[in-house]
Amino acid sequence: MPTDPSRSLLPKCIDARKLAQREQSLDGILPPDALERLNSAVESIDGAISAELRFGRDLQGRLTVRGRVTGTVELLCQRCLHPVREQLEAPFYWGIVWSEAQGKSLPRDLDPVIQGGDELDLYQILEDEILLNLPMVAYHQEKCVPKGHFQFGESDTEAGGQRENPFKVLEQLKGSSGKS
Repeated sequence: MPTDPSRSLLPKCIDARKLAQREQSLDGILPPDALERLNSAVESIDGAISAELRFGRDLQGRLTVRGRVTGTVELLCQRCLHPVREQLEAPFYWGIVWSEAQGKSLPRDLDPVIQGGDELDLYQILEDEILLNLPMVAYHQEKCVPKGHFQFGESDTEAGGQRENPFKVLEQLKGSSGKS
């Protein structure tokens, strides 16, 4: 998988607090082989996964990260079971916190990201964003399976002939218990 030479690899671990206090930005790519969960969820990753992150503070002084992750993956079409290319774009807006309790106090527009120690695993958090933005069901936009392969309603054999009543045995039992 060729990578864009103009973009460098993002660091795996960062100190998000320092980057937010300095209002820095990171632009780069994620190595596909470092995204194990994504690799197991998709058929393949096509090219590089790019990420843009803008660290800073909001009006209340909270440490925040705004950005997006983009890339292309191949998923399994649920109609024809052949690969289908899916362009991903996952925007995010994080609030950097130190505990789960702080995360619960964030406003709804900020997704909490807990940096418990000195460093944050950037690849894992960006991979979470990608996984959350994968489609629930993948399928080709064009018709990939002929309509004749789908069957609706009764089949021809059932429509022409008499169907057997699944409750016939119960009817017989009821009839025999009433004669006694």
